[in-house]
Amino acid sequence: MSILLTTIAHRPYVFAFLISFLVIGFLNRGLGRTLLFLALGFSIAFLSEVSSIRNGFPYGMYVYVYENMKGEAMLWGVPLWDSLSYSFLAYAAYEYAAFYLPRAPSLIRRGWGGGVLAAILMVLLDVATDPLAVRGSRWFLGHIFYYPNGGAYFGVPLTNFGGWLLVALCIFGVYLALERRLFKNPPPLRAPWLGPAFYWGILSFNLLITFWIGEWTLGAAGLGLHLTSLAALSYLRRRRKES
Repeated sequence: MSILLTTIAHRPYVFAFLISFLVIGFLNRGLGRTLLFLALGFSIAFLSEVSSIRNGFPYGMYVYVYENMKGEAMLWGVPLWDSLSYSFLAYAAYEYAAFYLPRAPSLIRRGWGGGVLAAILMVLLDVATDPLAVRGSRWFLGHIFYYPNGGAYFGVPLTNFGGWLLVALCIFGVYLALERRLFKNPPPLRAPWLGPAFYWGILSFNLLITFWIGEWTLGAAGLGLHLTSLAALSYLRRRRKES
């Protein structure tokens, strides 16, 4: 309990997003699908991080600074809150993608294309969040990890984004396969607009901090990339409604 309370006290924003995910997930996907997302997002992310800090796959080699995370929950050298964050990042990307497939209450009804779109949107979130996390010493995240060899994209190696794409595809691929087997009824989708709102809420949080610490080029690059993707998704949604 002491470790849990310390972790929450040090990372309140993570648990705020996690609670938001659980509430929105319950409203739009129901309890079963939401818990499935939580379990898959955490477990697949956790295994990927255990692998990467030991052998550099799939994200490339990075190193945690454990002395700056004293008292926080760890398992096999991985901060548990970090792996938990994949669950709500994956869910936000999934709902965002589903919003632009208006004829499909479940992405499985459109085949695997929706899962690929969600994976790409999840990677785009990391394009904004990971370079900011590398600069954690300049904001309240703290200096918790680093890439020993640096990276081409604002200090982040391109292999990191390839790893995120692979992990995202695994999360959505397994989720869609299990959803088909476990759930026969369509999800409730009480507030579909909450998906894009949640995605942009996470993104805005990271972009605001990016600009706050004076990383104007990084912030502009992330904002421009996401505005471009928003325009493309809006065009996709309009075309689907017209077809």
